[in-house]
Amino acid sequence: MFFHGQTVAAAKAEGKFSVKAILPENQASGVTYFDLQMAPEDKQTIKVELMNQGKEQITIKCVANTAVTNEMGYVDYSIPKAKTDKTLKYPFSDIVKASESEVTLKPNETKIWSLDINMPAESYDGIILGGLHFQEKKDEEKEKDTSKKEVQIKNEYAYVIGVKLTEKTTIVKPNLELNEIKPASRNYRNVVEINLQNTKATLVGGMAVDAKIYKDGSKKVLRESKRTDLSMAPNSNFNYSVDWENQELKPGKYKVELVAKTADDKWEWVKEFTISEEDAKKANKVALGLEKDYTWMYVTGGILLVFLVIATAYFIGKRARKKDEESQ
Repeated sequence: MFFHGQTVAAAKAEGKFSVKAILPENQASGVTYFDLQMAPEDKQTIKVELMNQGKEQITIKCVANTAVTNEMGYVDYSIPKAKTDKTLKYPFSDIVKASESEVTLKPNETKIWSLDINMPAESYDGIILGGLHFQEKKDEEKEKDTSKKEVQIKNEYAYVIGVKLTEKTTIVKPNLELNEIKPASRNYRNVVEINLQNTKATLVGGMAVDAKIYKDGSKKVLRESKRTDLSMAPNSNFNYSVDWENQELKPGKYKVELVAKTADDKWEWVKEFTISEEDAKKANKVALGLEKDYTWMYVTGGILLVFLVIATAYFIGKRARKKDEESQ
């Protein structure tokens, strides 16, 4: 479940169990997730009610994750031990400790799962953002036996409850930076990845991105990718991809023109990059369904045809002249 703008909500699913945030007195707003106003070095325990709604005993895995931006360009609260951005000073998962990582519930049983929060000693502008992820633990042996007997399609349900921690009411404006540009393969398709980074402790929501790629020295747009309604977690980065449309990546120099904007802010960049022969070969080798470029064959064939016509004309002319000379 992805959350946009300045909203962090609990994801709902129709599963065997339910979760409910037990909101504390220092809740900063009327939302259903944890939106807590705290101070430096504050310690607080938050609680979540877990209820088994099924007829069998289940075990629920409970994980506290740092909010990151996933490769699709959305804020994601469900990735455990996610690699964090170098500008993120206090990852949510580093300042919290869960009462337990798993909770076992009998049919119709309810239990309370808790999480201890220890705010950093240093005063903090902006927000610290995380998510509490709850998912049923599968019986691996049972799953293995079932998979041997028959192929089954199963739905797996998970809940996420957001946790937003603030110390001040100061509004922090986002700042985006464009970093590395490189060729890559995504889902067996050639792409060029453009790394976008939010260096501030604030959410970016409702973001539109337009990326144009040009061959060096050309004014013709070679590839373009437009997307809207993207979002970025505080102090995070992700690779915005431009699809190469089933074509082979070719070594050479290129240029990117990229515009990213929200309702309140706009960023623009122009940056040159190079696709090396090694990187192009590596990506092309992995990509599937590439449409081969036979232009060089057509050009070579055309040149050969011209030479053939000239040679034929020359020999025919030479032969005709020889006959004329003999007749005289």
